[in-house]
Amino acid sequence: MHQDIQSLMLNGETLLTSSETAIDNALSEGSTILPSNAVETVSVNKESTLEFIRNMVTVNNLFEATKITIENAPENIMSIINLTVALYPDFAQEVINAAVMTGEINSNDALLAAITAGADPTTVGEATAAGGPVEVALAAPVGVGTGAGGTGGGDATASTN
Repeated sequence: MHQDIQSLMLNGETLLTSSETAIDNALSEGSTILPSNAVETVSVNKESTLEFIRNMVTVNNLFEATKITIENAPENIMSIINLTVALYPDFAQEVINAAVMTGEINSNDALLAAITAGADPTTVGEATAAGGPVEVALAAPVGVGTGAGGTGGGDATASTN
């Protein structure tokens, strides 16, 4: 759709008109522009799709386009997450991160929304303040550590205190 919009704009169409035309073309019978799950999502969320597509063409960055679209219509956040994951399933983590950065949804709810929208649960995680998936640090097993052998094995190593 992005390429269709750019082509139409090069021919003198406005961004709004080009976006509407590209969406209509993508939804036309027999079109293979979008995968089937995205066709259904786009047809149900035409208003959000139009807003998102215009933002995507303007900023040409999925994270920013998602964030801007949510900030402009926070009441449609679930539809926007569903839409962006349907359009860009391989970049669902970026969608989650952008949604959380808006402050309109918590990390867990954004993750669940993306998975519900079709994101592969093995490739996504909750967003962190830094924007990436949460990594859980595993604690060392009890009794393992520095100084005195950790497990009481009589190690004479000095304590770090």
